[in-house]
Amino acid sequence: MKVVIAGGGTGGHLYPGIAIAREVLQESGNEVLFVGTKQGIEAKVLPREGLPIRFISVGKLKGMKLGAVIRTMVTLPLSIVQSLALLREKRPDVVIGVGGYSSGPVALAAWMSRIPLFIVEPNSYAGLANRKLGRLATKVILCFPGTGARHFFPAGKTIMAGPLVRKGIDQGDREKACADFGLEAGNFTVFVMGGSGGAHAINVAMKEAARELKEIKNFQILHQTGEKDVAELTAGYRDAGVASVVLPYIHDMAGAYSVADLVVSRSGATTVAELAVCGKRAMLIPFPFAADNHQEHNARTLAKRGMADVIVQKDVTPAKLASLIKKYVGQGGASAKAPRMENTAAEEIARICKDYVRTN
Repeated sequence: MKVVIAGGGTGGHLYPGIAIAREVLQESGNEVLFVGTKQGIEAKVLPREGLPIRFISVGKLKGMKLGAVIRTMVTLPLSIVQSLALLREKRPDVVIGVGGYSSGPVALAAWMSRIPLFIVEPNSYAGLANRKLGRLATKVILCFPGTGARHFFPAGKTIMAGPLVRKGIDQGDREKACADFGLEAGNFTVFVMGGSGGAHAINVAMKEAARELKEIKNFQILHQTGEKDVAELTAGYRDAGVASVVLPYIHDMAGAYSVADLVVSRSGATTVAELAVCGKRAMLIPFPFAADNHQEHNARTLAKRGMADVIVQKDVTPAKLASLIKKYVGQGGASAKAPRMENTAAEEIARICKDYVRTN
């Protein structure tokens, strides 16, 4: 089976695609090709993952200024022509769109070429590209129970697969990870992150909150800040007297989740799915400028399952962060765990595609 996976731009649209690719490649003889843009995160991540990628020329539409929208519309015919040529060259059995601005032209080209098109929606609120393409798709695969995303798509086309994350993300070894990160295995650990590039607003709030956290015994913070705020957070925690490890980027996410008794983070699709399968309690601060406010929809979906507190960014204060963190510390690490959801979505999506190819 030859599979083309289209999408990216952000980790929330790329990492679900990687999870699917890994599952497809479990079967000998299968091939996977990603299609993205040179500007997206996929250009850096996929070569490191050892996964092949081809690039097309396409820009963003949603949330962009008029000039950028005009440029995207002008280049859209070119991106469709590039996609048609690529599909004629590769002749895939299936095209999977995982959202993001590069998925649109490839998915449209798949429909024009009569190649089976499967749309995967990792968010609780369907993105613009997926909403438009859902009517053309063979099937639309949703990735979170309780999501309102199914209302965007034709009845009878949707399949619920569950949280879509990388295999092994929930299998980290706490003691080993603590040793690798330089943390104390017995301490209550708060893992703070804001997505792959960090979140400055969360970083600043946590730095100020640290002054109210220094009194907590056997307490520590693991913080992924992004490149720009490493020095500021390192100094801030040190001056506040809070034990911490501050890193610009964390590759070992399974290890990071394994050490976490509480996660403070944004609520992109991948993060919310990982929290669900790892069974981690969280304080979620949705990115307020995400398209269609989808991060808040994601966060609220997790909160309804009793797995998270949600604080909109305008209400975030150091005092509120410190108070909630103290609440979780008071509950203890073991009792603060949330129920896990099964990590079988990638396997299910690969099976759906395989069964379709075999029977059509």
